[in-house]
Amino acid sequence: MPTMSCRRHGKIYQITNMFMLHTNLPAAFSAYIHTYQLLPKDASVLLAMSGGVDSVVLAHLFRSTAIPFTIAHCNFQLRGDESVRDENFVRSLAQQWQVPLLVKHFDTKEYATTHACSIQVAARNLRYDWFQACVRTSDITQLIATAHHANDSVETMLMNLMRGTGIEGLHGILPRRGNIIRPLLFATKEEIIDHAKKHDLNWVEDSSNDSSKYTRNFIRNEMIPAAEKIFPAAVKNMLGTIQKMQEAELLYTQAIAQHKSKLLQREKGEFKIPVLLLLKAKPLRSITWELIKGFDFTEGQVDEVLKLCTAATGAYVQSASWRIIRHRKWLLIAPVQTAIATTLVVEGNNGELQMPQGTLTWKTLDAVDANAYKQLKPAEAMLDARQLAFPLVLRPWKAGDYLYPLGMRKKKKLARLLIDLKLSTTEKEKVWVLESQQKIVWVLGLRIDDRFKLTAQTGQVVHLHFKPV
Repeated sequence: MPTMSCRRHGKIYQITNMFMLHTNLPAAFSAYIHTYQLLPKDASVLLAMSGGVDSVVLAHLFRSTAIPFTIAHCNFQLRGDESVRDENFVRSLAQQWQVPLLVKHFDTKEYATTHACSIQVAARNLRYDWFQACVRTSDITQLIATAHHANDSVETMLMNLMRGTGIEGLHGILPRRGNIIRPLLFATKEEIIDHAKKHDLNWVEDSSNDSSKYTRNFIRNEMIPAAEKIFPAAVKNMLGTIQKMQEAELLYTQAIAQHKSKLLQREKGEFKIPVLLLLKAKPLRSITWELIKGFDFTEGQVDEVLKLCTAATGAYVQSASWRIIRHRKWLLIAPVQTAIATTLVVEGNNGELQMPQGTLTWKTLDAVDANAYKQLKPAEAMLDARQLAFPLVLRPWKAGDYLYPLGMRKKKKLARLLIDLKLSTTEKEKVWVLESQQKIVWVLGLRIDDRFKLTAQTGQVVHLHFKPV
């Protein structure tokens, strides 16, 4: 049997090219892939390999089951000679097994400094961004395989449990997320090492794994061994719990989908939740959280949102990009307005103008009968050209604006008019006005000013049409 050597701290590691079929782990490996449909027919895989026992065994299982793959190795340049040793080991293994290899060097510390994140987050971002880039530029590789195993899943569940999590945080690591697969999740660390020893596989150890200063390492090196002294089957029992949580999550997701279909109504780029119906939902807090979490709200804001159910119209709670506003019998979920208020100029007898809220077009016509008002749609206006002084100004409304609504001889605050029209807070924010010589002539789509209406003396008419986005 051909062998290869890798020197680690002066010691020669022998790697034997063992092609074993019908062993327990390969059979379980194939069954797991089939059960979770991880590999479509003729799929090719980019296998993330650090050189540790997990990724070496995963590669061996791929070879044992004749699944084509390419090895991808990240050198984060964080551990000096040890990082060089790991890369050389992976290169030698790929050459021995005649497997395609991709290697990438990263300046991880610089990335962490530039992006103000931890080394662990930097390494993760760099690793997965590169993996995805490799897949995008490959004609044959569709999936990315990582060597996460059952113990990793238990550690993830424990970390999420202690941080505080919803039910989705207790399902551990999923077999597949997007194009990333974890076909080794069925195996424990003990089984992986046992397989490596049975097949004379060798690997390199990351010395940083011995340090418990990182959260995951502390759980792995300190908490779980301590738990196993009291409960010898602790890991096995937690794996069973993870399986139950995955099934419970499925039922939970189905129930939440039913609540969302009843409670969350989409309307013109916003969402509406009927307050009375929401208050009847049980469990109220969990359902409320599921309704709002997709809008950048945190779980800590759930109580604030529930307070809106008894608040006055206009009260709101805001996330980074959305607001939940109490409006009469509804909670409105609307995007935060980020467009900068602008003043636009309307000039010429005919024209078209793009504005944040839509498109305004206008044209000058010969006089028409005042009865033409009766055929106008809310998005249209007809004004007496004699009363207009071009250029006109188009702008968002502001506090203090007033007009003489058509048919009235007394002026009225625009804010009062919008209240009378029962516009919500977000609808008010979208209101623009057209003015001539600092007099409002039209509140777009809502009212014209009586001073600019058509009369028997009107010679020419300016016809305007507002088409909202």
